[in-house]
Amino acid sequence: MTAAQTQTGGPPAIRLRNITKSFGKGRAAVHALRGIDMDVASNQLVMLVGPSGCGKTTLVSIISGVLDADTGTAEVFGVNWPDLSGAAKTKRRGELVGFVFQQFNLIPMLSVVENVAMPLLVRGEPMDRALDRAAAELNGVGLGDRVTARPAELSGGMQQRVAIARALVGRPRLLICDEPTANLDGHTGQHVMDLIKTASRGKAGDEKTDGRCVVVVTHDARIFHYADHIEEMEDGKLKSPSKVILEEARHVPHYDREANGETNGNGGATDKTK
Repeated sequence: MTAAQTQTGGPPAIRLRNITKSFGKGRAAVHALRGIDMDVASNQLVMLVGPSGCGKTTLVSIISGVLDADTGTAEVFGVNWPDLSGAAKTKRRGELVGFVFQQFNLIPMLSVVENVAMPLLVRGEPMDRALDRAAAELNGVGLGDRVTARPAELSGGMQQRVAIARALVGRPRLLICDEPTANLDGHTGQHVMDLIKTASRGKAGDEKTDGRCVVVVTHDARIFHYADHIEEMEDGKLKSPSKVILEEARHVPHYDREANGETNGNGGATDKTK
């Protein structure tokens, strides 16, 4: 991917060179990644698409510093993960990276605001300050009136918005989203992606989030149009997106109109972007 070189004059937010990763040894070895080179520019939302088992989750685990590559260089905003180890890597990852998961991973016995505050509390932030920042982040995703609710009292879409607020409360420069809409209906998924797309731009006047980028792993063709760039993976390698994926990315679903029966001749929502 060369998007980083064409979008900004500075270094890419993510820079991967010759990344390889295998699991197991000998004939039983599984080669998950086979020489990945990839640049991602600041303020970009990049989607990784491809079949299950092609290496997408392994790749984002290396990008986020959760997993070590066997070979190669993995730099994120100037931090080369292989140069760090142990507590130093954990601390830097907590400052630099936010995560949004398919299963939400909210703690059921905590209130919504306590869930969102958790990353700040782990860092050692005072309770009052952490809760204030968490409440502000919840307000930003439209849940300012549900701060005392428990996760079980919320719909799936609301829980994912809580998860997004939790990922953003620490003001990370990199946001990793693993199948964020897989468990959501189309309309709710679109709303969640609106929030993630906005997050990719950072906050105006906030130097810490200026230049933020987002990497989304997904099988969900309904959200391809949100991507600034799409990379397809197959057998541990990146390749240019297929014509089918590019065509799906051009279609913008309009769920409100679909619900009202306003469709095009193919049964889909009329696409006014054409």
